[in-house]
Amino acid sequence: MAAEATALTCAVIVLNWNGRAHLEALLPSLYAARARWEAGRAGRTLPIVIVDNRSTAGDVDWLHAHHPDVEVVIARANDFLFSLNPAVAARTEDVVVILNNDMRVDPDFLEPLVTHFADPAVFAVAADVMNWEGTERQLGRRLVRFERFWCYHWFDRAVDATCYTAEAGGGCSAYRRAYFTALGGFDPLYRPAYWEDFDLTYRAWMRGWPSMLEPRSTIYHRGSATMTTTIPEGRLGRIMARNQFLFIVSNVGDWRFLVGMLAFWPYRLLLHASRGNWSLVLGQLASVPRLAAALRRRGRRNPVLTSAGIARAVRRSVGGAGHTEHAGDVLAGSAPVGVGA
Repeated sequence: MAAEATALTCAVIVLNWNGRAHLEALLPSLYAARARWEAGRAGRTLPIVIVDNRSTAGDVDWLHAHHPDVEVVIARANDFLFSLNPAVAARTEDVVVILNNDMRVDPDFLEPLVTHFADPAVFAVAADVMNWEGTERQLGRRLVRFERFWCYHWFDRAVDATCYTAEAGGGCSAYRRAYFTALGGFDPLYRPAYWEDFDLTYRAWMRGWPSMLEPRSTIYHRGSATMTTTIPEGRLGRIMARNQFLFIVSNVGDWRFLVGMLAFWPYRLLLHASRGNWSLVLGQLASVPRLAAALRRRGRRNPVLTSAGIARAVRRSVGGAGHTEHAGDVLAGSAPVGVGA
């Protein structure tokens, strides 16, 4: 499998908006990682691509002047993470690593990520995200369970070996480009932001394309340094509540689950209101104009794995370096759906 992984091509794509101060820390670390990567691949280069979301602070001019070997793609508009969809579709590499700009990377972060794509079932591999000082893990393995007609999710931060995850974060993960484009990338249902990466990973799981967390690949993150400058904190909570609701309507369970969820919805709203959780109330109510679109997406789903099956699969451990379990085996006898399905 090592030889197959060495043959894979890869590009790093960084999303940026008025982030020169972040790029000044990220780019040198990417150059060091690129040197390590290219050293073991005679003549094969690692493109570094900046997708600029129409910065207004001279970022593009600065990149051209100080980093001429970095490719710069200017988005049609500042469309947050969704600007990456056409950028990924335009690439030809086997694997794309998508990063936020408010990060720096370990020099050896690439190899542990890309190695997993020698397994044709793998959709995405998330890096281990630490705080800027490297003293605390920010994310970890995302776990899910479905009960009382709802989707519950949380991070298991006590992971120290390769494992499956329900979410490969949109700013810290490597994706198989062919599968990413087959799924249509990040779904604009979730504009402007949040839950689009969870949704993408989950839709891949439904097709039988697992995602993994790789603790041997380390990224250091400032922590929402970009998002909090563009969306007010009060609005963030409402957007996250709205998009969680849309995610469940679009993806989770069968039609009986959906009917139960909608039947219990007034009770949940009253419960949140009684507790003063107005961000949840207002956010879920804000989902109403998008419910028809979410239901249409649900109607197009033809999952290989059910929601319960995904939750069980994610809980399975893969193991550390040298593990032998094939990611496709997680399907318990079901074959992964092909790209053209």
